[in-house]
Amino acid sequence: MHLLTSPRETVSLDGEWQAIPDQYEMFREYFEDFTDDDVPGFDPIYEPNASLENDPVDFNIYDGYSVRVPSSWGEEIPEFRHYEGWVWYAKQFDRADIQDGNRERTFLRFGAVNYRAEVWLNGERLGDHEGGFTPFSFEITDRLVDGENVLVVRVDNQRYEKGIPDPTTDWFNFGGINRSVELVTVPEPFVRNYKVETTLSGGDDTVRIAVAAWIGGSGGDTDTGTPVSVTLPELGLEADLSSDADAAGDADGPTRYHAELSVPTEDVTLWNPSDPRLYTVELECGDDRVEDRVGLREIRVDDGDILLNGEPIWLRGVSLHEEAAGKGRALEAEDVETRFRWLNELGCNFARLAHYPHTEAMARTADEEGILLWEEVPAYWDVKFGDETVQQLYRQQLRELIQRDWNRASVALWSIANETDHTDEVRNEVLPEMAAFVRERDDSRLVTAACFVDETDDRLAIRDPLADDLDVIGINEYYGWYYGDAETMHEFRDDPTGTPVVISETGGGAKWGHHGDEDERWTEEFQAAIYRGQTRAIADIEQISGLAPWILFDFRAPLRQNEYQRGYNRKGLLDQYGRKKAAFSVLERFYRARKENAASDGRSS
Repeated sequence: MHLLTSPRETVSLDGEWQAIPDQYEMFREYFEDFTDDDVPGFDPIYEPNASLENDPVDFNIYDGYSVRVPSSWGEEIPEFRHYEGWVWYAKQFDRADIQDGNRERTFLRFGAVNYRAEVWLNGERLGDHEGGFTPFSFEITDRLVDGENVLVVRVDNQRYEKGIPDPTTDWFNFGGINRSVELVTVPEPFVRNYKVETTLSGGDDTVRIAVAAWIGGSGGDTDTGTPVSVTLPELGLEADLSSDADAAGDADGPTRYHAELSVPTEDVTLWNPSDPRLYTVELECGDDRVEDRVGLREIRVDDGDILLNGEPIWLRGVSLHEEAAGKGRALEAEDVETRFRWLNELGCNFARLAHYPHTEAMARTADEEGILLWEEVPAYWDVKFGDETVQQLYRQQLRELIQRDWNRASVALWSIANETDHTDEVRNEVLPEMAAFVRERDDSRLVTAACFVDETDDRLAIRDPLADDLDVIGINEYYGWYYGDAETMHEFRDDPTGTPVVISETGGGAKWGHHGDEDERWTEEFQAAIYRGQTRAIADIEQISGLAPWILFDFRAPLRQNEYQRGYNRKGLLDQYGRKKAAFSVLERFYRARKENAASDGRSS
């Protein structure tokens, strides 16, 4: 079960760390040996300033490259920009810096490490984690010592055949501790995680609120003896939660508590893009108290429409990567703010966070800004679906994302895959299982995947068998760029009452500042013409419930190496520095018109 951190006060371990590349993967043996007093010659790698003295020390954890955490190592150390392999990170912190008071337990939490991490504290191995974009934690209560504590992390960003993603992707492989590292202190027992779900009951005009909390007890075992309560003070709601020892979520320890509350619809402002109202939620368990801000809303599909709070909504969106020029994957607050400024300028009410889980700050900011989100895991292209180890990793990454963001009202869609081969029989057996896995953990959101559209004898149609297991079908298509004409989507076989479709990718490339005629590829004018044709083509297709073109800004992609790209995917509406291309205003005008039409029709915008 995910360790709840964001609403809590934590001790940050961000800042300066030491980093040592280990291209030949030799230092792990040294590292395991240095704590053995019987092995001569290795102790200096664990002694401060050893390499400054007259010792033949090749590896010393106090004397590496000075890097910031969070960061991507290729941005911190330019000569390692294309390095893939092992890097050892080390950080010291003082036990006295942990303000634990009556807090009895301490956890070490990583926001994300790309791609594999192995962690030691004071020479004792805590464990490992695979997956470059989701959080993980270790309890270190009994591993702390008075005075200085030494944390060592082996980070490995190599690409693996049985990884998720697999070795070939169309984005850059930013290695490093890309998100924050924190110490979390809690009393015992404590709220490890919680979940709020909203259901509208049209018959009696009531909003029903289901609250679940997972309580960690002694030694990480279940706890059923401590009272747990929830309060929503602005709504005048409070309740005691009852334990359900047989419903531990993922059967990974904490006891599940639950309660049902209700409030008249007229007394609630439901979260929506026009009014993203958030309510305070307070949870208490013994000496532990958690306070968060949560939006109350319901999203579902019915009769071919995506319904937000019972009203049809058309998703005006764009796709984006988690990347910033000169920073790689390690976004700062200003980078998140800039993304939402661009989204608001476009007139978006929706964004697709591709192709992996982005920083949690994106979802929390989307809650405040009123932007619905599509979040996904990197089950991308040629994942080895038939391998049991890969399937286990697949479920792990889905679980870690879902449990991190299941209280964010902005998160509307969980995506389970992108552009996978729908003629692969193994894939067609596994992906429905993953859709079911997602619904078992969170059925309050929609399940989707980015699929393809197929050309038939007379029309365009969706032939992917996975469509039967999705609430919303994503379509990636590049008419006007790789094939066909920009308006070819007009030939889509419309089924107004069928499963809603979102165009999850479309567009074309252009280098900022390169101008020419509309029929001259790589010019801003060519890209803008694609957007005009695409938006005309889909405007009257009733089954299409949203659009998220590819992509908001240019991003690094090793596969893209022609004279206009040079290592960047140039399909952005802006370049990597935020300079707008002509297509930006085309999409902005289309979205403004759709928003005005929705308002005039009395529909949700």
